[in-house]
Amino acid sequence: MSALSLKIEDGIAEIGLDDGKVNALSQTMIEALLDALKQAEQADCAVLIHGRTGCFSGGYDRKLIDAGGPACDAMREAGDRLTLGLLDYPGPLVIASTGHAMAKAALMLLLADYRLGAAGSFRVGLNEVAIGMTMPDGAMRLARERLPAHWLSRCVLQAQTLTPAQAIEAGFLDEVVAPEDILEAARRKVQTLAQLDRRAYRETRKLLNTPLREALAQIMG
Repeated sequence: MSALSLKIEDGIAEIGLDDGKVNALSQTMIEALLDALKQAEQADCAVLIHGRTGCFSGGYDRKLIDAGGPACDAMREAGDRLTLGLLDYPGPLVIASTGHAMAKAALMLLLADYRLGAAGSFRVGLNEVAIGMTMPDGAMRLARERLPAHWLSRCVLQAQTLTPAQAIEAGFLDEVVAPEDILEAARRKVQTLAQLDRRAYRETRKLLNTPLREALAQIMG
């Protein structure tokens, strides 16, 4: 069974990540996500991305990160394309963080228009330094752009993992919802955004994201 599902109905594309584990963002998972976004764009959809119960994603595949080499490089290159693809998406983009969201997954939250998190003992954070990684230049630029200055050191340098309530304060989430209600709340939100004038939304989203998008494209090559 595929670790990614896509359902398109009534102008909404719902993308679900579920590999039965931590929804690692392997190259395969990222390429499937990029393909789903392409299909959603072709259908002129607003998009909801969510994980499985208890976990949105643990970020990049740790085995590949630890091993390094060409496979790791390919995964991270795909991740860069995902970053740009999320910034470029022309319609409303909502993410439901259904549990833990770490590293690359936490950065994905910063790229969405609206972010809901599940209440509970879940963690959100940029743990790269804690696992021995120097924060990539692109990730640093994204964090500087989207996180409040007084949270930046705590999140990026000190690798502090956050409770859902702290994740709202730090700018990763917009609201926290009971786990059993998060998908319905996210569906209501994406439906509300889908009712806004699509041309105006597309053009305004581009104006909002273009400066960051251009800076990241230069960094990522």
